[in-house]
This record gives sequence, structure tokens and C-alpha cells, in this order.
Amino acid sequence: MVISAVFIADGQRVVTASFDKTARVWNVDGSGTPVVLRGHEDEVISAVFNADGQRVVTASGDNTARVWAISAQALQQSLRAAAADCLSPEVRRAYLDEIDEAARKGYESCERSYGRTPFYPEVDPP
Repeated sequence: MVISAVFIADGQRVVTASFDKTARVWNVDGSGTPVVLRGHEDEVISAVFNADGQRVVTASGDNTARVWAISAQALQQSLRAAAADCLSPEVRRAYLDEIDEAARKGYESCERSYGRTPFYPEVDPP
């Protein structure tokens, strides 16, 4: 059951608070899949956007409030912080069907995006 629903200032999205311990961010036009914000241990009593629409704050019956980044840029930063592994060229070739040069460049680009130097272990000849 939805407890509350609040529109963002530009009217393009709405955030809902629910008894199922989640908040959801919906596109008003019905497109896409709603972003589900999980983490509370009790019903989410309220959810609102901040002034620039980049974050949502939720309040819960578990006596906590949380701030959630919902912009694409903020979500990418969160994903990068949570998953800092880059696929090796070998894995990129096998699973992404990339040719050697594209696999190497993709791996190097990923490593550099984390401020790391790409590492190529030396392989001893058989």
C-alpha cells in the first residue's frame, strides 16, 4: 500500500512511500521501470525530492531517514564505488565478444577511470 506520493518540481517524476519498506521513483508518463529504494526496516512514511531533484530523502517507521542519490551521474558514481573491478582483456574477449584491441582498450579505459594503471601479469612461456 502506498502511503504518500510527491511530484518533483518539473512534474516529470513522482516518488512514492510504501508500507512494503520501499520508496519508488516513477516517470509520470509511465515509461521505464521505477527506481526502487530499499534499505529501511519498517514502512516508509514519507519520501520527497530535494530542490534540484538529484536526491530523495525518505523517513521510516524504523526511526531512520535516508538520503538517496537518484540522478544518473550519482548512480554511476555509486556503482563505481561499489564495484571497482574491471574485466580483463581475456574476459572481455570471451564474454563480450570483443576483438583483441577493443578488449585491451576497454580494460585500460576502465582501470584508468578508477585512477589505476592497467596491470598485465607476465606470463612464463611453457
